[in-house]
Amino acid sequence: MSDLLNRDTRRAAARTARVGTGPTPDQSRMLAAVAFKTSGLVVVIATTLVLVTLVSVNSDLTGTLGAIAGTWFAVHLVPLTIGGTSLGVAPLLPTLIIGWSVARTVHRAVDPDTERRMVRWVFAASLAGPLAVTAIALAVAGDASTVIGLSSPNALAAFSWVAGVHAAASGTGLILARWDSLVLRRGVPEWVRALVAPLVRALSILVAGGAAVVLLALLASWETAGALVESGRDFVGMLGLTALSVLYLPNVLIGALAVATGSTAGFGDASVSLFATTGGPLPPLPILAVLPEGPAQTIWVVMLAVPIGAGLLLGRDCAIRSVDIQVAVSSVWVVAAAAGVLAALFGYAAGGSLGTFGTVEVTVWSFGLLTFAWLAVAGTISAAIVVWRRAEPEPEHDEPASAVVPAAEVAIEAAPASEPKDGLDVEDVVEAEVVDELPAEPAQEPVAEPAVDADTDEPLDAEIVAPPGDTDGPAR
Repeated sequence: MSDLLNRDTRRAAARTARVGTGPTPDQSRMLAAVAFKTSGLVVVIATTLVLVTLVSVNSDLTGTLGAIAGTWFAVHLVPLTIGGTSLGVAPLLPTLIIGWSVARTVHRAVDPDTERRMVRWVFAASLAGPLAVTAIALAVAGDASTVIGLSSPNALAAFSWVAGVHAAASGTGLILARWDSLVLRRGVPEWVRALVAPLVRALSILVAGGAAVVLLALLASWETAGALVESGRDFVGMLGLTALSVLYLPNVLIGALAVATGSTAGFGDASVSLFATTGGPLPPLPILAVLPEGPAQTIWVVMLAVPIGAGLLLGRDCAIRSVDIQVAVSSVWVVAAAAGVLAALFGYAAGGSLGTFGTVEVTVWSFGLLTFAWLAVAGTISAAIVVWRRAEPEPEHDEPASAVVPAAEVAIEAAPASEPKDGLDVEDVVEAEVVDELPAEPAQEPVAEPAVDADTDEPLDAEIVAPPGDTDGPAR
């Protein structure tokens, strides 16, 4: 009976461990911050801008809540209808800033050692807060529709856009925070990890190239841009036009990049490509001065250097990471495909309807396809050249002739190392060994000098004396 009770207790404990307990108070505060920190900042900033705008134009505060709700929808790219006019082209800069804030908040909330259950809660909280604010904004917009002419947007579209923006930003933050855990514990393939840096670099080059195109076009039409700014008449009007141009700068950059790849960017009846332009009515927005006023020029083909340069550097990066030509080319094509998909997504987000001016858009399918094509073709050529140069055998070098070493130095080097004897230093020992190698001269017998008389200095006669024991010699 006791064994049965212990078994049930263990099963209950295991079930509790699997299900998990609720978050602690500290975790609850952290989840609340993830849910409402960025959303609260957006609401506060939107409220401030709406109040400042209404006061600056000497307007009453009627419809303030509706304007705040409309701002919330606009920064999340939700299409709006104001006074019967459809507005689907929202500025991308606020959306990018919101995404950066959400990713940063989520990144700080987790770390590589965070439990999987807590990670799911963080992701859910990052979506729950914005969706709650969206529900409130839909209700406010419905009430304000009779005051400011703001029609409540489609609920499904509103929730979809808000959830998509925050899910993409939150997912990015989680991946960056748990990258080491994903790589080590989940066993992410090596080739996937190796493609992250080339993808980021290729996208950075494309963005920098689009920014350079916009800057050069703006400098070329500086007088037109100045005239459009002055159309605001007073200081508040000119400041508003300038701020609006800054907010729409990412949209214009994407259009310029689409043109640089060979696609088409359209603004109502007006359209621009590398090979043809069509005129049409435009709103008095200073940033739109970058659009050409005349026909296409041959020099515009130089803009193709942006995608081609990005492709060449992509091929080099992929070839450096692999000596196999097939692996390098496959990596180039995978990165090019990912860049093409991202280009198509951003091209779709940058466009929309603009009331009487028509539709603002880039040709999404051609933008993504041409981005992929330029990166893939140029990258394949660059990767093949880099791999071929690395595989080329190095030229053989002639061996240097051996130097003639004197015999004395050879003897010194060949002599075994020995300790110097007492009274001699190392130089003496070496010199002695060198002398031993020289040929010896024949020994000379000593010559006996004749005896000399001490008084007369005359030589004495030699006398042969027989040695002792010699009896055969002559007797004296």
